[in-house]
Amino acid sequence: MTDIQIVLVAIMAEAGEPLSWRKFGNFLHSSRLSTMCYSEEIEELLAKRWVIRRGTHEMGGCFEGFALEHGVVTALRHNKTFVPEKLDGFNEQQFMDKLESHLDKNLNNRNASFEDDEIWMQQLVEANPHLPLCHEVMHFEDIHDKSLLLMIAYDYAQWAESDDEGLTLHSIDNFYPEDWECNGLRRDLQNGTHILMSAGLIEQKCEDGIANTERYVLTQKAKSELLSAYEPSKSKCKTPHRRDKFLKSFTEIKEKSLFYNSCEENQIARLTSLLSQDNLPDIQRRLEEQGMRKGFACLFYGAPGTGKTETVLQIARQTGRNIMQIDIAGLRDKFVGETEKNVKAIFTRYKHLCKNSDVMPILFFNEADAIFNKRTTVGGINPTVEKMENSMQNIILQEVENLEGILIATTNLTCNLDDAFERRFLFKVEFKKPEADVKAKIWTAMLNNISEEDAHILAERYDFSGGQIENIARKRAIDYVLNGKFATLQELETYCKAEMLDKKGSRARIGFNV
Repeated sequence: MTDIQIVLVAIMAEAGEPLSWRKFGNFLHSSRLSTMCYSEEIEELLAKRWVIRRGTHEMGGCFEGFALEHGVVTALRHNKTFVPEKLDGFNEQQFMDKLESHLDKNLNNRNASFEDDEIWMQQLVEANPHLPLCHEVMHFEDIHDKSLLLMIAYDYAQWAESDDEGLTLHSIDNFYPEDWECNGLRRDLQNGTHILMSAGLIEQKCEDGIANTERYVLTQKAKSELLSAYEPSKSKCKTPHRRDKFLKSFTEIKEKSLFYNSCEENQIARLTSLLSQDNLPDIQRRLEEQGMRKGFACLFYGAPGTGKTETVLQIARQTGRNIMQIDIAGLRDKFVGETEKNVKAIFTRYKHLCKNSDVMPILFFNEADAIFNKRTTVGGINPTVEKMENSMQNIILQEVENLEGILIATTNLTCNLDDAFERRFLFKVEFKKPEADVKAKIWTAMLNNISEEDAHILAERYDFSGGQIENIARKRAIDYVLNGKFATLQELETYCKAEMLDKKGSRARIGFNV
């Protein structure tokens, strides 16, 4: 080192904090301008990596400043040669492993400053311009934008493909300044307009078809183009993941006896056999060999209370398949384009589940007519909404067409379905009101201690669905709890009459039984 460089290092060691040119001048009893004549000496110390740039906060604002690199003071105190940390010549794997190990150590150190980490990350990037990720980071000017991309890459390294992947807004609040300097950064992330999002490098995490505006991940483009040769360590994935609240395990489904008319019973039995773990892989393989689509899209339709939803649950239980049930009400968004994005994300998530599950789950749309509805001709009262609805239908049609898994949809209103959906469903099962003998079996199964004779009387007199019979069974159970005895046939008929709504304005039938 030159004599001037030795003096500058000594001043920074004595100060123990970043120094601006004015503070250097105070030590040397010279003006700020006179001290800046030593800028070339400082640049050489920066190149040797004894010194780093650090902004200093003084009265009047924030100014350019300098501080000693981490480890310099320790080396001087022990009279050892300071050797800067090796930062260059890394491949993608080595670069990300270096980034992860450094941040792991510093983020758990209360005495470490994230501002120092930002500067270190910038040095690491500048030392490896040959790497795609570093080349991309260097396109951005703001140091916070650069470090944010690297922090999200760091999060990907630890949590890749797990439920916990994604840098949270809470973490970002802890890393970056709370003043106006980073308020715009946080606002742009929540609004989806951040410069890294516009560049297609990061995005809001999709959770169960909904964009989480407070959790951010690398896009698939960033992972495939910038980190194609990197294998994430998944170091944090050793901890148990939280269970997906919208993925229902087949083990949670209670066994329930269902009774069908003979036609429905044969179709359900055949479908259950096809979807069994023993049969489905072979069937899909043969379909693929013959150039046919291997996805199974099924539609259960019919009157309310006929067992459509419960049948889906029992098929899942019998075939050992988990269910990804869609919250249809949560799909629609008031902002243009967001509903389509949510629908697309559902199928993307389902594909991911299929890929990472030992047994292919079932994608379940209950009351599907709410979104599987008819397309309209654009040009009505609200063409923007009509266009959005049509766009959503087109996405669903395309995804069902390309489906490689199992989709089951239920509906009470087939008249609301678009005609284009009809051919997309390989299996269409109509659930009709139960016939008299089936109703008698339901009455017997639902009501303990009822005689077969009474069950047949109720089945003949009341055209109820299984759901309506279950309502009456619950009322009977409540009365038993209150009174300690089961309702008589006469009392059951009272329940039955109360179950039938009074259709005001309906015409009474006129006729005679002879």
